[in-house]
Amino acid sequence: MLRLEDYEKIIAKCSHCSYCQSTCPSYLAEQSESSVAKNRLLIIKEMLMHENLPFTPRAREIVDNCLLCTNCTQTCSSKVPIDDIIIAARIKIGQKGVGGIKQFVMGKMLTQRGLTGALGKAGSLAQKLGIATKEIPQLASKSFDKMYSGTYTPAGTVKKRVAYFVGCGTNFIFPDTGEAVVKVLNHNGIEVIIPKGQVCCGIPALAEGDLEGARSMVETNIKLFAGLDVDAIITDCTSCGMMFKEKAAKCLSNDDPLQEKIATVTAKIWEVTDYLQNQGLEVPPGRLDITWSYHVPCHRGWSPTVKDAPRQLLGQIPDAELREFDIPEQCCGGAGTYFMEHREVAEKVRALRLQDINNTVSDVILTQCPVCRFYIGFQVMDREVTHPIKILAQAYGL
Repeated sequence: MLRLEDYEKIIAKCSHCSYCQSTCPSYLAEQSESSVAKNRLLIIKEMLMHENLPFTPRAREIVDNCLLCTNCTQTCSSKVPIDDIIIAARIKIGQKGVGGIKQFVMGKMLTQRGLTGALGKAGSLAQKLGIATKEIPQLASKSFDKMYSGTYTPAGTVKKRVAYFVGCGTNFIFPDTGEAVVKVLNHNGIEVIIPKGQVCCGIPALAEGDLEGARSMVETNIKLFAGLDVDAIITDCTSCGMMFKEKAAKCLSNDDPLQEKIATVTAKIWEVTDYLQNQGLEVPPGRLDITWSYHVPCHRGWSPTVKDAPRQLLGQIPDAELREFDIPEQCCGGAGTYFMEHREVAEKVRALRLQDINNTVSDVILTQCPVCRFYIGFQVMDREVTHPIKILAQAYGL
């Protein structure tokens, strides 16, 4: 469970090598030593764990300024789970009664998809009235769950059966991704089950330190998916995949009866392009004259193959050409809802990413993260930013 006191010995493993510094988007954007993981951990240890120093507003700002991209965790030679420690710190801050209104909203609104949609509409209205940032993604005219639910069986022999967890980004903003997922899986002989009653995966609430809200969402989703007789559980969002695979179990106590069901579900979790590449395409894609570049999502560490799956999968499309970015794995700055709360830092991080994007000529930019899709897309006007599954669907003529 994400209790800060459980991480004291783990924090001591940090060797202060600063190797993670070169991967930290907020450090690269601001060149501030306070952004380096070793210094964030020191603040957490001295002010929140030992309480040797008062927890000042500036300290709170430093803890909040982390994008939770997990790059430092992925590169740490001492295997310190830095993102988990920062989440645990935010949970403790919330328990001290200074979590703020946003934490409340995350916990209460995201537990029901209808309320999430209402929140999105309120954000769109605030944007139109000029009281919110212009860079708020527009909701789709009809959410994915209003168009798709139940079982979708392919024509011919059913090779596999999968359940589809639909993240909030796909459900409310990019239902075209969800449609492509269902069509491509069906085209390859895979039956798709989309259970009713899904809620947010919980990662936005957890990132804000709202453990109770995240736990509620985890419990709802795990109970919904654990009893399904399927070969795999698919998501199109790498952040949702990370939440199920790495964070869900940590939202509950180790002896919670639901842990067994969490283990059952997490063993079956796949990002959709990773799953298709692992299983192999039943139907070879047709020719598609297109050049594409691949922005690798930050939340990729939960699967050793997810970052290369689109390259391998789309590499099977005749005439489709990959044009790599110089730094394919550079953070875009969106980071869930981070870009709304930390606009200045987020825009600096994105500006660094855009340098590489603008120097790379291609027809389309692909990524498995819906936040990356819209946050990069706000500034890239000369080409589409979309999910790799959309290109595969296009090659199939779906």
